[in-house]
Amino acid sequence: MTTSTNTSGKAVEPRRRPRQQRGEDTIDRILEASAELLEELGFDKLNTNLICKRAGLTPPALYRYFPNKYAILKALGERLMRVQNDALYDTLDGVGTLPTARNIADQLRGQYDVTMAQKGGPWIMRALHATPQLADVRRSSHSEMVKRFVDLRASDKPRTDIQEIERRYQIIVETGYAVLEMLIDNPDMDVDATLKDTGFMLFALLDSGPSV
Repeated sequence: MTTSTNTSGKAVEPRRRPRQQRGEDTIDRILEASAELLEELGFDKLNTNLICKRAGLTPPALYRYFPNKYAILKALGERLMRVQNDALYDTLDGVGTLPTARNIADQLRGQYDVTMAQKGGPWIMRALHATPQLADVRRSSHSEMVKRFVDLRASDKPRTDIQEIERRYQIIVETGYAVLEMLIDNPDMDVDATLKDTGFMLFALLDSGPSV
């Protein structure tokens, strides 16, 4: 399998996909060990030797699937983004196309809770933000979320200005994510009060009329 790189030259794709359950189990051990070490040591001290030791694997066994720690972090980031997105999507059917400020705050709270519950979640968020090699993980996840919102809104209001609502949802998604990062990096902040304020702010944009 050809390993792709981004502009930094670092390989971030898996070397190969597992074809048997044993391979899947090995990848799970690698990801679990990496998440544990992220919680204990942070991103800068994480390396493949430590991951191998924690997972009980030899370096060749790890490198069979991942070329470096950035590829492992990419896999962890994709997993976290899926969990975050699923937590949001689970609420959409009951909320409708125009959620209240309270609905938005509750949705953000759900994303915050699943992030904190995910082993290594805060450090994975930091890595996605600070590491150029991983920026596409975050962008891809946010684009998927924006498309989901826009499709839902357009199906309910066919005459909606798609470009305008897409722009607004992009702002909403990026702002919500930034607030989650802020809460993670500032554990003394009141989570519920902060998300309530954020809900009112984002609702004001969503509920406003056409741009002039």
